[in-house]
Amino acid sequence: MKREIGIWLNSTKAILVDINNGNQTVKTIESDIESRTRFPGEGKNYSRLGAMQVNPSKKLTNRKKHQLHHYFDEIINNIEDASDLFIFGPSKTKNLLEKELKKHHQFQDKFIQTENSDKLTQKQLIAKVKDHFESIKS
Repeated sequence: MKREIGIWLNSTKAILVDINNGNQTVKTIESDIESRTRFPGEGKNYSRLGAMQVNPSKKLTNRKKHQLHHYFDEIINNIEDASDLFIFGPSKTKNLLEKELKKHHQFQDKFIQTENSDKLTQKQLIAKVKDHFESIKS
């Protein structure tokens, strides 16, 4: 049984197109990654909190890193038994996901390919994934 999955993603959502023996299913995974959090009184790199100087950017970077890791874990849980993966999208998130997949032993011998892509409709996503996997076979 060959299960081919195409993943279109950016930092807000991932759309998984699963092609399993000719049948296709589409699933959307929303991310919890905050785009920009503003704190009251924020204005400089270092904010004053009482008598202390606080750097909120380090805290924000760490929080975003944890949110991204959680987002990738959710995607990985949905693609664990895939035979081939095609990752595409407009942002650098696709490259970060590819890096994360290479850390997991079950994806070491899988064929993973990434490509840049703009926003697409659901029908365009399905067609792109089908075309990609058909071009690999021939």
